[in-house]
Amino acid sequence: MAKRRVSTRNTVVPNGLSEDEINSSDSEDEMIKVTNALRVELNMSDRSSTNNSEESSSKESESEENESEENESEESESEEKVENNNRKSKKRKTLHWTKRNFVTPAADFGDNLPPPPDNDELEPIDYFLLYPNKPVRISETEMAQFIGILMMTGIYAFPEQRFFWSSTTRVECISSVMSRDRFLEIKKYLHVADNSVQLDRDDPNFDRAHKVRPLLNIIKENFRTISKEEKLSVDEQIIPFKGRSIMKQHMPNKPNRWGYKMFLLAGGESGICYDFVFYTGKGNKQEHGFCTDIVLDPCETVPRFINHKLYFDNYFTTIRLQVELKKLGIFSVGTVRPNRLLDLTMKTAKDLSSNGRGAMDHRVTEVEGVELCVTRWYDNNVVNCLSTLHGCQPIDSVQRWSSKEKKHVLITRPNVIKAYNEHMGGVDLVDMLVSLYRINVRSKKYYIKIIFHLIDLSVVNAWLLYRRHCSQLKLSKKNVMSLLSFRINVASVLLKSSPLPPPIIKRGRPSLESRAKLNENQSTNTLRTAPTPIPPSSTR
Repeated sequence: MAKRRVSTRNTVVPNGLSEDEINSSDSEDEMIKVTNALRVELNMSDRSSTNNSEESSSKESESEENESEENESEESESEEKVENNNRKSKKRKTLHWTKRNFVTPAADFGDNLPPPPDNDELEPIDYFLLYPNKPVRISETEMAQFIGILMMTGIYAFPEQRFFWSSTTRVECISSVMSRDRFLEIKKYLHVADNSVQLDRDDPNFDRAHKVRPLLNIIKENFRTISKEEKLSVDEQIIPFKGRSIMKQHMPNKPNRWGYKMFLLAGGESGICYDFVFYTGKGNKQEHGFCTDIVLDPCETVPRFINHKLYFDNYFTTIRLQVELKKLGIFSVGTVRPNRLLDLTMKTAKDLSSNGRGAMDHRVTEVEGVELCVTRWYDNNVVNCLSTLHGCQPIDSVQRWSSKEKKHVLITRPNVIKAYNEHMGGVDLVDMLVSLYRINVRSKKYYIKIIFHLIDLSVVNAWLLYRRHCSQLKLSKKNVMSLLSFRINVASVLLKSSPLPPPIIKRGRPSLESRAKLNENQSTNTLRTAPTPIPPSSTR
């Protein structure tokens, strides 16, 4: 049992005396009643005091906790504000744009194209075989025939595949090489990747284009081996496709609104494709931003510090991109969107339009030791250009149609606009040439369209390289094959790559013609005759 606490407190009684001083003559009953009443009052006072102390302590603790939480929240908010201010100060640096003459840097091209091969080697099939395909479980002759038939389908362009083998619309160069069922069988089982080594979709290294990645790498490496010219351009290209695929893109302002997207690095004048990037979606690894990284990726193989010139449109142009290219020794020119030019104050579109067509303004700034010039020119609308190579000077004149005067008029044009218009159309040239004789074979598999496009791109690239060699050899235009004749030549060589078929043995009774041919063959051959018997010497 718990011990009972004994109180040593001296109780106070009425008369102001302590318990020791109380007269024993008083009755014990009265004393007991008084002492019990006093004890009850003391216990009540103790309980109320303890409750009040507990409530006050709890209130104080709650107030302290609230004050500590408020202090912590204020400190965290102040720290976040400081961090945000530091980030903004690090990210955004004020650019001081000044209106001064932009000095054109020394940009002499420090490389020359290699000499062309001898005239005897200018065969179309040799150019096409620069970008080979590795057959998978199909013989080389059948693969060559299959590719040759695909090239021919882009020339004839029937609405259905069976018309090439039909009796009324039969194409002899196709139907005589391969049967229809064999062609469809090869197309059905056509693969350029090994499915057994495919990664799981949950794997972080999963590639959406794994079905065509080996062929993409082969053609890409062969394109990179071509010597690059001085002026290059970067732009996007669309592979028309309307089927189901997560890689399919929709661009309503393009001629082909649905399809796969590729980013090409091509010659600004020749149109030869030197490198490309097949777009599968935005990745997580972005160093300078998507628009900057997608241009720097195909520029990895561009030789450094020999003054190459690169042209691109306002989809790619940023200040960071041009600074990074200049650090690699590559000059750049491109149209730019106004919201990508920070801290820029110059004439607005309204001010330029009041001055009439041909009005211009420019500003110059320096970022990390790289001098940039932005030019604003008013034609039918305002055009903004950013460059590390060209400025406004020298100014020339260009002819434009005036709807008010109903005639052509001359307006002034800055040098950067002239250079951009001359060297920006390389990728558009490749895209136009591919669309002329595109392979016309339909398929339900999403990757087959990519394979066919790579074949068309290889043929066009081979013809452009052939045309470059012909221009270097200064051949006349009459002796240079067109793209159509070049494609037919390559396809015919591929179709004839197989050995001669075995002779057809007819069954049944031989006809009169076959008997006559057999007799002719027997008469021409030296047959072994039977020996004649010697006549007897004695006669009757």
